[in-house]
Amino acid sequence: MRRGLAVCVALGCWALSLWLALTWVRPGTAWGAEFSSDSAIPLLMARAPHVDLFAAYYWGQDRFGAWPFLLARYFGGRDWSAEGLQALLIVVTWTAAFPLARLARTGVVAVGLCLCVPLLVGLPREVRAHLLDISQPYGWQFAVMAWSWLGMRGVLEARTSRGAWGWGLAATAFCGLAFWISVSSLPSLVALLGVECLRARARGLAGWRRFAGAAVPLVVAGVFERQLRRLYHRFAGRTQGHEFRTTVSVDWGHLLENTRQVLSLMGAGPVPLGGALLVLLGAGAAWWPRQGRRGLAAWAELSGAAWLALGGGLASLAQLPLLVAVSHVRLNAYSPRYLALAHALALLGVAALVLGWLVARISERVLQAAGALATVALAGAVLRWPGPPEAREVHAQARDAAEALGRVAPGTLLMGGYWDVYRLTALQPLSAQAKPLPIPEDYQRTPFHIRAMKAARELSWIQRLEAGAEPGEVPLEQELHDVAFRRDPEPYLRSPGYAFWRYVRESPPPAGEASPTR
Repeated sequence: MRRGLAVCVALGCWALSLWLALTWVRPGTAWGAEFSSDSAIPLLMARAPHVDLFAAYYWGQDRFGAWPFLLARYFGGRDWSAEGLQALLIVVTWTAAFPLARLARTGVVAVGLCLCVPLLVGLPREVRAHLLDISQPYGWQFAVMAWSWLGMRGVLEARTSRGAWGWGLAATAFCGLAFWISVSSLPSLVALLGVECLRARARGLAGWRRFAGAAVPLVVAGVFERQLRRLYHRFAGRTQGHEFRTTVSVDWGHLLENTRQVLSLMGAGPVPLGGALLVLLGAGAAWWPRQGRRGLAAWAELSGAAWLALGGGLASLAQLPLLVAVSHVRLNAYSPRYLALAHALALLGVAALVLGWLVARISERVLQAAGALATVALAGAVLRWPGPPEAREVHAQARDAAEALGRVAPGTLLMGGYWDVYRLTALQPLSAQAKPLPIPEDYQRTPFHIRAMKAARELSWIQRLEAGAEPGEVPLEQELHDVAFRRDPEPYLRSPGYAFWRYVRESPPPAGEASPTR
């Protein structure tokens, strides 16, 4: 395929698939993830008027680096919406197609990846529901890992010292972002580094310096993330009274059960992770008896698509021991989201394998026709389904209630259940945004609002209602964080699915104490 035509087809497919994703994959719709309080936290972080070390990670935990929300706030201001942050996640995730296409080298395979990467991220429900969910790190993680992979190859292939330094700095930056977003990036990036070192050695690279240089980005990134997390724990303990430290330990007493549960999850869904890995393992098993014993000469003959398939498969497999070994997965009820990254990497490997097979067996003219047909089909989809889809009823009710609360009581201190206060606050206009604080028994992601509550003269209480139900009784008096409040006789605002009550402090706040702002 001629280079100019190939580039046009690749960019056309990529742009049209991006348009479809931006139109249809929206929070609270059938194709998008549910917009929950967990989804609201990234949006509240991007809107926060004040940034400190507590914002280095997703509020209230140290497992999800917050650099996407910090960059969104820095470059895009504070007035973000759920749809806007979702669009940013989609665009960043879609950029993974470019480094992966560059890694493939073969023109036709590179063109195919510009379509296949968006498809493997956006179509399978098992992947899309987690990679394109703003409450999860996996979409951001997948993208920066792809760029890290390209950076490590660049270090090994650079022809000059200056080139090696440039690629090394780029790889260090992307590896740092990958580690920051989640330390679960480590095993997959180590596997990818091993694949790249094997490829470079098979192609004649000798001497230890360049191989050591390719490993430096991982070491620097690991040290950076470890020090950042240490500073975060220290700062959170000093300012919020809690370090929010995740306890990670080997789940010795449950390894067999964990293995059984992970294997069960690998077989779930119409495009199962286990099936993708079996395809890759089968291809490797078929290749090894015929070629593998020839040594480095056989490895040197592998195509770019084959190296991409090998890297995707090994990076996916590298995630599985981590899921089995740590107790955190079991304590979170073996949620399918933990397999999302491994699933995407395995599907990437299968896509590269299939594209490489097609290139070797189908004429270039047929492949050109297939590329043109894919472009036309995507263009037809854009015209046929202009979108956007309608929001689910529960999301529409939450949005309407949030907007009504913003009109009646802008900036109020909002308390209630965890799954209500953050979601409704994030759906409000920025100018009227409440200060969310769950009840003391629920997990506290905004502990900095506790001081405001203790100094408040009144607060709003959110009550979730069943369909068509009238507001029931909520406690007449409540003691919240050692402060007594008493509610009004009737709710001051009713909206389908919700009622809002006013609670007034029974004793005045200490003299001179005012609600702090954040």
